[in-house]
Amino acid sequence: MALAELMPKTTKRYCACKGKCIVSAKIVAINSFKSLVIAMFIFGMVAGIGAKPAQAQDQNTQYRIAVVDMSTLMAEYNKRKDKYEELQKEVDKLQVEIDAMSTRIEKAKEEYEANRTGMTDDERFDKRAQIEADFAQYKSELDRRQRLIDTQEERVLVEVVSDIEKAIAQVAESEGYHLILNAAGGPRASVLYHSATIDITPAVLQVLNK
Repeated sequence: MALAELMPKTTKRYCACKGKCIVSAKIVAINSFKSLVIAMFIFGMVAGIGAKPAQAQDQNTQYRIAVVDMSTLMAEYNKRKDKYEELQKEVDKLQVEIDAMSTRIEKAKEEYEANRTGMTDDERFDKRAQIEADFAQYKSELDRRQRLIDTQEERVLVEVVSDIEKAIAQVAESEGYHLILNAAGGPRASVLYHSATIDITPAVLQVLNK
């Protein structure tokens, strides 16, 4: 096998998308996690806000329903922005170190290819072995740092969703709402239409950012 086949021509890179992802290679996994957390949270809010045993409800009670835009709350929550800025700084630091490792390996590969014809068999073997060992270490370190960033982002998302849950519950209870629905748009939107008068997103956001 030629040495060129062992070395990637492109290097896997970290990225940040302001709340949507931190690592491009993990965007599907992270977004799936985020969707799962939010879906569980929304279900809990729908089932639980202001709920009382059926037998304790007055038949004349008027149930109040409101909506929130979860995508707006996630995007505009200042704490979430700050957490992602901190995480991006860590990502940038890790990327510099990973890039340096990749550059050293690519340089060693280029030197090997340029000088291989003048090397003895033993020298070629030793050089190849060293490059392959360095590449294996590079891949291991890249994967380790990838997992680190993924774990940190998951923790941020759990914390942010918990904060949003508490803020929605606070507004819902203070205003006497019994049911809160997620009015975020998209092909899977659960609310097709609602009046702006029942949108409590601004009120929730004010609680979050106070």
